[in-house]
Amino acid sequence: MLKISEAELLASGCGRFVTRLTADSRALLRELPVLGEIKAVVRNPSAVIERDGTIRSIENRSVSSDAVLADRFELICETAQWTKGFALREKTPGGLKLSAQFFTAAGISAAKFFLRPASDVHAFTRLVAAFVSADQSTQETISAGPPASSASLEHPRPVAPGSLMAFLQMVCQLRQSLTFVARNEAACISTSKVIERVKRSDRGGWVNVLDDGLDIHLHEDGIRYLKPVADKDGDGGWLHWCTEDQAIALSVRCDQAWQALARSAGAEP
Repeated sequence: MLKISEAELLASGCGRFVTRLTADSRALLRELPVLGEIKAVVRNPSAVIERDGTIRSIENRSVSSDAVLADRFELICETAQWTKGFALREKTPGGLKLSAQFFTAAGISAAKFFLRPASDVHAFTRLVAAFVSADQSTQETISAGPPASSASLEHPRPVAPGSLMAFLQMVCQLRQSLTFVARNEAACISTSKVIERVKRSDRGGWVNVLDDGLDIHLHEDGIRYLKPVADKDGDGGWLHWCTEDQAIALSVRCDQAWQALARSAGAEP
């Protein structure tokens, strides 16, 4: 099987449905509010969060990072690692799908922004024109880049089969707003919502939260550990779901009923 990065695959569409963008991702990021409502997507190999929202502001956090502050999510961007960008115009059975997608030097997805029905399509067209790269080659150069720095925790507990699904079903029953966080080496998205619909995918090993304005896709087979971290006071805390190498795939924050949720996941507080 030929191994090719996602960025290389997209670059092969340049001149057709893909436009390569300039490397100045920070400047482009600051212009995203003109699009109105969008969907932000951050993924790692075992977790994906897709969240609709309207960007309110972009804040510079350091020489290498920025924060995208929206009404329904917050996205921390390690923009120094966003070395590749593409604008896509994809024809689908549901109509034209427009997006701006950013990648690391290794060609791995950092973050993606998809237009929604209420988005300003004309603003997107102007944005792409302003940041179009002179290089529209269908070839993409990939480098190893800096070592990945995935967050990890000491001594997580192995999870039993079905624990993740049982946890999500308990979350639906409680009808309590929780904060969900997914991260990769170049971005971290957090969002809060009451979730109501969980479904096991026909694709092996995946479970999905399919709510209005929020989709979360979790590779249950790839999530092997759980690290519960309780608050010192009250019944709140974090549940960190981790991969085989004990890197955090998904973090969930609850301000109440933490013990019940921990037990539903098989982690006795």
